[in-house]
Amino acid sequence: MEETIAIISVFGTIPLILFITMFFRYKARGKNVTLVKAMLDKDKEITPDVIKAVGFSAKRSHSDLRTGMILVAIGAATFIFGGMIPEDEAEKVMGGVAMFPLFIGAAYLAFWFIISRKDPE
Repeated sequence: MEETIAIISVFGTIPLILFITMFFRYKARGKNVTLVKAMLDKDKEITPDVIKAVGFSAKRSHSDLRTGMILVAIGAATFIFGGMIPEDEAEKVMGGVAMFPLFIGAAYLAFWFIISRKDPE
């Protein structure tokens, strides 16, 4: 029983923290949307300064590059970590786990490369 509680508490903490963070971010954005809707209903002008003050931010131009580099680094670190473990199967297992962030990061980098080559419209 104690082992089960320990395992659940260790592996359940990260999803719980992610859920709480995403839930409160969702609630804050919902309040911002209702505020903007209320301003529209009262026929008030919504300027870019108001949008920025409310908390809506434009997507950064290099966010795909940043995300891709972080994910590739996480994948590489996971692969190297698997090589450091003295267990025989660890390198194969950690290499397989490392491929998920590595390929997702490579896709983000490809998106950034393709989009940055497009002519600005």
